[in-house]
Amino acid sequence: MRNICFICAGGLIILGAVGYFGWESIGAGKQSITALIPAFVGILMGLGGVISLKNNMAGMHIAVLFSLLGALAGLGRLIPGSIKGSLDWSGPAPKLIAAMTLICLVFTIYAVRSFIAARKARQAGE
Repeated sequence: MRNICFICAGGLIILGAVGYFGWESIGAGKQSITALIPAFVGILMGLGGVISLKNNMAGMHIAVLFSLLGALAGLGRLIPGSIKGSLDWSGPAPKLIAAMTLICLVFTIYAVRSFIAARKARQAGE
């Protein structure tokens, strides 16, 4: 699970860097600090992964907390915009938000499944 955490965190950091530093090449109108939000989420997830090297349970819970927050933040931007019809999918921002949301959702689902399996294994061993 720790490896998946580091892969997802790295993917989010790269996604944020591409959105911020590569703003011209992806077609953004201007450079925006909010493009770094996926990188901030990735750094915090990675910090949870590093903590899990010493304390697996605490570190993975920290990582999944920030992953869940990233997924909810992304969904909070995508769902209302889609319902209102004000979301312009031709620009890079919704695509970056959707990518962040997808990465965070995938990690959160894997982590929750892992937590459930670990709990079942602990209970079976008692």
